[in-house]
Amino acid sequence: MKLKIVLAVLLINSLFSLESKLISQEKIENLPLPTNLQKEATWDFQEEISDDFNYNFSPQNKHTEFGKGKWINFYQSHWDGPGTTYWKYNHVSVADGELLITSSRWDRENEDEPIARNPNKMDKPNGGINAGCITSVGKVKYPVFIESKSSVANIVLASDVWLLSPDATQEIDIMECYGGKEHGNEYFAQSIHVSHHSFIRKPFTDYQPRDKGAWYKRKGITGWGEYCWNNGDRKYVRTGVYWKSPVHFEHYIDGELIRVLHDKSLATKIDGVWEYGYPTMTNGKLDVERGKQKITVFSTSENYSFEELEKANAVSKVSIIDPYEYQGGKGFTKELNVIINLESQDWHVKAGRTPTDADLKNKDKNTMKVDWFRVFKPKN
Repeated sequence: MKLKIVLAVLLINSLFSLESKLISQEKIENLPLPTNLQKEATWDFQEEISDDFNYNFSPQNKHTEFGKGKWINFYQSHWDGPGTTYWKYNHVSVADGELLITSSRWDRENEDEPIARNPNKMDKPNGGINAGCITSVGKVKYPVFIESKSSVANIVLASDVWLLSPDATQEIDIMECYGGKEHGNEYFAQSIHVSHHSFIRKPFTDYQPRDKGAWYKRKGITGWGEYCWNNGDRKYVRTGVYWKSPVHFEHYIDGELIRVLHDKSLATKIDGVWEYGYPTMTNGKLDVERGKQKITVFSTSENYSFEELEKANAVSKVSIIDPYEYQGGKGFTKELNVIINLESQDWHVKAGRTPTDADLKNKDKNTMKVDWFRVFKPKN
């Protein structure tokens, strides 16, 4: 009799858990898409790679799949991070309906798995950062809309949601946000960086748009880490990209279209005004102005107009997607993994922007949280 009661309770709990999961899954599926995307197509929710994180996954000290096989608790290869980063398996967990990506001080004498193949990064034995990183098992390919709802860590590290090809030659950055405004990071903490990279691995060569429009700022927010931390009552920001074609990317923040890169032209919303323009080259090198990539302004408008963007595209001679043709002039055509992580990037470390021990010990501020992640494809 007791066994029957136990089995009945387990069955009820299992059904309740399944029902809760389905309800939550329906919620992220039915949250409104950006208005202009609703007008462009009808969309299919990609459940196999989307996640509401409505389950528990405790930290593991080994390479582990989780989320019913949707994720691994590490990067897509054996590489353990840039700069002074050491990605660790046990800095990833799921609890209370959220993905948790944490950070801490690296300690060579008491190191968690994986043990660093290249210890003492940047010759800073006391400056290493343990951090979490996850990679999707499945991949995405255009045309596709990808969006996450994240809370940036309030610490001088990059909180990232991005896409990368398995051969690490094509990258789209959905969100790259440098968190806390302490320790000389005040300028970078104001912005969310949206960009993409075209790489050659050997010899290592990197192109990304470096114009001012790649840095999104919002009036009243002086630090995205501070904004999201919100004195412990966390806030979240939705960041998304519509990878429409090999040469067309649209970036969204909180459902608002803020930047479009289209073949040889781009449009960016700056201080409420849309600026349309295009890059230029001199003697085979991209032109630079005031330390930023130069963009020749073609026109402006109050509301976004793809027709106006096409006019700018018609007079441009230089690609904004891959001007040096590292991808053979084909644009971004490869399947990409989804990666979510914290990291300590070398250019910040070189400038002295790195977390203190006190920051890293603050278990609230040092954590990036993700409420959900979702993917849609337009119906044929």
